[in-house]
Amino acid sequence: MSTFSVSGLSSGINSGEIISKLMELERRPVNLLKSKQTAYNDKITAYSDLASKVSALKTAADTLRTTSNFYAKKASVSDSAILDASATNSASAGSYTIASHSTAGKIQLAQVEQKSHTAGTAALTTSVNGSGSNKVFQYTYASTQRSLTVANGTTLEGLRDLINSDSSNPGVTATIIYDGSVYKLALTSKDSGSTKTISIDAGTTLDGTSSTVNFTSSAFTTNQSAQDAKLRINGIDITSSSNVVTGVITGLTITLKKESTSSVTVAVTNDTDSIKKKIDDFVTAYNNVINFVASKSTWNSTTKTGGSLLGDATARDVVRRLKEMVISTVSAASSDVDSLTEIGITTNSKDGTLSINSTTLGDKLSAKIDDVAKLFATTTTGIANQIWSYADTVTKTTDGALTIRKSGLQSVVNNIASNIKTLETRLVKVEDDLRRRFTALESLLSGLTSQGTFLNSQITRWNK
Repeated sequence: MSTFSVSGLSSGINSGEIISKLMELERRPVNLLKSKQTAYNDKITAYSDLASKVSALKTAADTLRTTSNFYAKKASVSDSAILDASATNSASAGSYTIASHSTAGKIQLAQVEQKSHTAGTAALTTSVNGSGSNKVFQYTYASTQRSLTVANGTTLEGLRDLINSDSSNPGVTATIIYDGSVYKLALTSKDSGSTKTISIDAGTTLDGTSSTVNFTSSAFTTNQSAQDAKLRINGIDITSSSNVVTGVITGLTITLKKESTSSVTVAVTNDTDSIKKKIDDFVTAYNNVINFVASKSTWNSTTKTGGSLLGDATARDVVRRLKEMVISTVSAASSDVDSLTEIGITTNSKDGTLSINSTTLGDKLSAKIDDVAKLFATTTTGIANQIWSYADTVTKTTDGALTIRKSGLQSVVNNIASNIKTLETRLVKVEDDLRRRFTALESLLSGLTSQGTFLNSQITRWNK
């Protein structure tokens, strides 16, 4: 903005207003450039949003372009109070009976071992070692022996903390239990299974002599023995160190919850609901792309303005290619499941979006799951594979069509910004020049006014 000011006191002319109007005319090229800049920025935003929606379509297609994803399984149990079950895609559909183990006489839970000190101490702060020298507490768990140095004056709490804070502790947790009269040290193993036992070893020198509390093996009782889970699956006895039983039946995991002599049936079936959800998500993502481009390609006859993607070749080509893919046929599938239409997914002739007939789709998934999988997942020609590959290509961060288009638009915006800056600099000079001229005019008129006043005064004197 100019630093010159024009008063107009001599001429009576509102010079400031005249300059302002002249500058409005001078600024028209800048305003036109800014309008173009806004329009191009809107296009860049639209392409960013379009790229995001195409990426979402790529993600949805990815869940359908692998055949194994069509064979999702689910497991149901007849008595969930006794056990739970879950199945992966690799599980075979069928029915499995979980019954009592032949030797255990029941469905048996795996257990961790628990030992507790029999005598206990009168207080938490009772010293377990008052011998005047260091003693040792030694135990073995999971084939690992630990010999802990128990310093003179160590309390029951101190012994507990010594076990728990041991950096080489193999998996034993020490706690203190108050039974109403004394405090007892309890040891619990980390893992279940018959081999995960805790033994108090002969190296323990806290033996009840020389002012020590007896923590040798004889001073502990086993409250719960380590044991394996035992069950019978379809007539075969199974033993497991964990209550989560895996690997017995491929793809099936059984989680035991309660011991029982009752039998439980586990049914593994195709999870068509999850497949339908994947297909529904795919159709939604596809429609989001089509609808978005359509919404940005409209023409407003009232305002005579078009959407940010109206007439844009790149966006139009994306829609054209996608529409071609969803109506293509896949020869690898059977003739009655070789297109999306055959499984109940039809194209709306008005706007090109897809609609799903849930009943038809469900019937095809139940009766011809293999062909539905081929329709989507056949290498190269499968619908999901085609769309995934195309979406991946156009959204690449270096040479994808959408990325290149955005980059080109950004270059235009940058050039416009440079031109605006150049014009703004010129306009400052134009305004300064106008103000100088009007200032000079005012100065000239002021001088002429002064001369006129002088001459009038002289004439008046002469007339006298």
